[in-house]
Amino acid sequence: MKLTIGQKYNKKDDFGITGIVQQWSEVTVEGELFTFFSIFERFDNKKEEDGFVYEGRAPYTLIPDNKKADIHRQVFIKEERGSYWTYIGKGKYEVRYDEKHNKIFW
Repeated sequence: MKLTIGQKYNKKDDFGITGIVQQWSEVTVEGELFTFFSIFERFDNKKEEDGFVYEGRAPYTLIPDNKKADIHRQVFIKEERGSYWTYIGKGKYEVRYDEKHNKIFW
């Protein structure tokens, strides 16, 4: 599947994500891990030039210090309420950012 950085996508119309799965933030689509992050709600998530910082939703989601996780997720963000998600890139790897966050590097 070809994704375009900056393009807005709808989970149902563009990827066929429906039902209870639509509420999950991580979904596998055609063998790729798609992760959807809100950056306007309660979690402290933010874009950076070289990647994306996201708040771990539980202690077990945080990557251990000094470890590089070989995760290659497709990252989508929602900056306001609505049904569209903006594609911002595919991660090359992830590391612990601080005591509450991981960072996905492009």
